[in-house]
Amino acid sequence: NPQPSAPAQAPTATASAPSAETPAKKNKAGGTEVAALPSTNDPDELYRNSYQFILSGDYPTAEQGFRDHISRFPKDAKASDAHYWLGESLLGQQKYRDAAEVFLAASKDYPKAKKAPDMLLKLGVSLVGLKQNDVACATFNEIGKRYPDVSGTLKERIKQERALASC
Repeated sequence: NPQPSAPAQAPTATASAPSAETPAKKNKAGGTEVAALPSTNDPDELYRNSYQFILSGDYPTAEQGFRDHISRFPKDAKASDAHYWLGESLLGQQKYRDAAEVFLAASKDYPKAKKAPDMLLKLGVSLVGLKQNDVACATFNEIGKRYPDVSGTLKERIKQERALASC
């Protein structure tokens, strides 16, 4: 009987091997990151899981998930949205430079995406966070030039952001 219990401990040791997901948690900010993304090879599931972390305000885990989605599924139908939400997760962490880089690249890579005008808006918001208000104002102006048919809601949001940036 003592021998079967020894092998029973071996799976416990291998069960701690999946905690190789722990390196993903090195994004910890003050120990607030509790959740980890479940491992999946389904791009839709990874996207949904990552988006849930956006909704719950767990931006470091959302960032990890969307970075993973983008690197593993670059041709996925939701790639442009994944870039947008990656930028949002960075904004939520006040990582303005990283967010600006993501929104700028995404606005160039996906100019016809549904969220393209929003990407430019968030690029401007990121630039305000970097105290680059002149560039932010030019970015806000560019939205109307590139996308004259944006919704009234987005037009109102642009107006608000322009006011906050003292454009």
